[in-house]
Amino acid sequence: MVLLFAQNSLSISGSVKDSIGNPIASASVAVVNQNGAGITFSTTNDKGLFKCDFQSSNENYSIKVTAMGFQFYSKKIEQKNGQHLSVMLKQTSYKLAEVTIKSNNKINLSSDTLKYSVKGFQESNDRVIGDVINRLPGIKVDENGAISYNGKRITNVYIDGDNLLDGRYKMATNNVPVGAVEQVQVIERDQPIKALNGYVSSNNVSLNIKLTDSARTMMVNSGYVGAGNKAYTDELNNLIFGKKIKAINTFKANNIGENLEAEQASLGQTFNNEISLKMPQTFLSMESENLPNMKEKYYLLNNDNSGSLNALVKLKADWGLRLNLSTLQLKRKYQYNNAVNYFLGNADTIRFNETQDNVYKLNQWHAEAQLEKNSKFIYLKNITKFEIPKWNRNGNTIQNEQGFGQSQPTNQLSISNETSVVKALGINNILQYNGLVQYYKVDENLNITPGIQKGILNNGIDYLSLNQQASTKNLFVNQSATFKTKFNRFVLSAAAGISYEHNQLLSNLYKTDSTNNTVLVGNQFKNDVIFDQLGLYAKISALYLLEKGSINVEASPTFSNINYADSDRDLSNKNNYFLLNPIIEFRKTLGKYSELNGRFAQQTQFGQVNDIYNGGILVNYRQFNVNNRPLPKTDITNFNVRYAYRKPIKMLFYNFIFSYDKTRQNFINSFTIDSGLTESTAIDFQNKTHQYSLSGNISKYVFPLELNFSAHGSLSMQKGNSFYNEEITPFKTYQMSTGLSLRKKLLSKITISIVGDLNKSINKQESLSGIITNETANEKIKGEWLHNLSEEISYSVSYNFVSYHQSLRQPVRNQFLDLNLKFAPTHWKSFFEFQYINLINQQNYQQINSTTNQLSVYQMPLRPRTFLIKYFFTF
Repeated sequence: MVLLFAQNSLSISGSVKDSIGNPIASASVAVVNQNGAGITFSTTNDKGLFKCDFQSSNENYSIKVTAMGFQFYSKKIEQKNGQHLSVMLKQTSYKLAEVTIKSNNKINLSSDTLKYSVKGFQESNDRVIGDVINRLPGIKVDENGAISYNGKRITNVYIDGDNLLDGRYKMATNNVPVGAVEQVQVIERDQPIKALNGYVSSNNVSLNIKLTDSARTMMVNSGYVGAGNKAYTDELNNLIFGKKIKAINTFKANNIGENLEAEQASLGQTFNNEISLKMPQTFLSMESENLPNMKEKYYLLNNDNSGSLNALVKLKADWGLRLNLSTLQLKRKYQYNNAVNYFLGNADTIRFNETQDNVYKLNQWHAEAQLEKNSKFIYLKNITKFEIPKWNRNGNTIQNEQGFGQSQPTNQLSISNETSVVKALGINNILQYNGLVQYYKVDENLNITPGIQKGILNNGIDYLSLNQQASTKNLFVNQSATFKTKFNRFVLSAAAGISYEHNQLLSNLYKTDSTNNTVLVGNQFKNDVIFDQLGLYAKISALYLLEKGSINVEASPTFSNINYADSDRDLSNKNNYFLLNPIIEFRKTLGKYSELNGRFAQQTQFGQVNDIYNGGILVNYRQFNVNNRPLPKTDITNFNVRYAYRKPIKMLFYNFIFSYDKTRQNFINSFTIDSGLTESTAIDFQNKTHQYSLSGNISKYVFPLELNFSAHGSLSMQKGNSFYNEEITPFKTYQMSTGLSLRKKLLSKITISIVGDLNKSINKQESLSGIITNETANEKIKGEWLHNLSEEISYSVSYNFVSYHQSLRQPVRNQFLDLNLKFAPTHWKSFFEFQYINLINQQNYQQINSTTNQLSVYQMPLRPRTFLIKYFFTF
């Protein structure tokens, strides 16, 4: 034994082989001190070689080597720079239960990674990996394609460990063929930045799509074409999954209600507290945002075209270059009728009816480039994004028997750059830099012909048209540096940063009179607002690593200087605030299968330029918005506790989540409503809202019955205040939901599945004239029968049922029946499908929507009965 003296630089290399001399790849190599704490870590390459560099101190050190299927190896090391070690590992015939758990070859657990065998859950009609993911025990996919595992939202979806698509992972789940995937892996506590290992306690969950060996060695080209009664669809995919380059390139078009915009949406979610990009804010609309609570293929009258090129090139020395380019060319038709009832304590029920027939068109381009280096000693990422969406909306509206036309062109531009650097300083310290610069602008127009609201805007005289214009520009800059150090079980972090945001709003309302003369309606409908926010902040945190968990205490003392001015009204306002924003987080693994998480956080948010303008804006054809309040300030207190259990050997997963949210605001929105107009004014008021919620999920695969079972339930209560027609009314809202899913194999060739959901809401408001109660319930049932008649022929029948119940109305019911027939000739790489959608040809859809004081009945025509013949091919 030789003592190692302070500040010596040591480099140790070597090889790891088995007893017959074969190199062992991906073996874990660690240098630990005399207390067992890790000093540096490495893994062997495909030739079994490793290298460890570290700064020594006055301690004894050992090297430890582990590899799956081999016995543990440990040896003390001497003070000798540049020494080479030859390590031989002996094979072992057993695997520790806490390391690897297998479950009938369908699922196994290794450390923090849960691995699902695709073949164990695959069915004959599965085409892409998303079809399988939707059925995996413990995993749930919502109607938008967002994935959650045991009640926790997925952050990223990797392809063979590489982040090709970032949050837009539906591009992978919708396009990677199921035959190209060996496993779907759930990575708990995912922390992909190697240089931060040991410095953060991650709460993220990600998926990794592990490919088959054959998929890594060849280019996969696939697609389909389909046609039917006034219907078409086509798709072409080019997939490359090599070691040096990965790419997913797609081109798609259809008019059968498949929403290509949803496929490119960002669905990932992170629990980190890093600064994120600002979302462009819009002011105007044509008031047709209500959409049915059912699958889009039944109602979406579309003509969608999209193209997407996504490539990741691995360069030398842990460098990678990622490029993403996509376009959307969409055309949508929306036709609907909405009958709205407001129940107000100080007035009779207010009713209005609106009918709209609109066409929306989108021309959008998105470009993104990322350069990244990810090694143990340094992490660097630079990502630039550029996006140009252009909407052109047109339509005709009838409100209370008054007809008019609308058009709403909207142009946006967004460009941003994000930089992150993490550098190891010695063996126990790191320095981190984060920088973000973003600029966006939005130009909106709302044109209404002939002019409306003549009693307010034109002295009761008819006029030709009304034009609302709104233009916003935003510059956002954030720069910060963080130092982290660790000793024993503590990780201490200190950060300092500066942020600056500059907003500008210009808006005007114009009218064109009967002589075709266009003038401003008035200065009360004009805005020229400048909004600046400068923040100086620090972040101090202490992370204590438990045996199987962590405790993190954090505070972000922030000084905010917020100034805004309206030149038209000679208005200037200056505000200074100092905040702490504390966070306390707790995570503990209980035994082998359970985990307990807790989080307490306080945060303050301030209003932006869209919250402080004093001139009126016609946000839609029936509503004016104006502000008469101080700078909006919202204090949010959140507390939540999550208990999760997962036992892969039994394929049992369940979780419970309790959360409490308290919101305090220094304003309230006062609404004045009649049958033809809504005026919204934000005024000074100390407003509080409380929300309590409890939810849970359970998922179980029953092996003897070959039955996949899952259930979920939630209960929440919210109480606060609303302000309608000069009366403040306290309200309470109760939301209850429950759901059940069963999937069962019968006679090895038949699979049946049943999914049911029940939601109920109870809304109560306490007006001066008494308590007003509004109750609604919603039921959804889906049943599917899948039958493999032979190896070549299979069919499926699905039934969807949606109903709404309201205490004062007759129930509203909607039902749909679909048929799918598949013919896959033996030894062919292609197959045929015959699809029949909306077989019973339901022509109209109804939906009841309810809030504390509002009840609306929404109706729209559905797509007609549609049949398609589709040909799928691979080349």
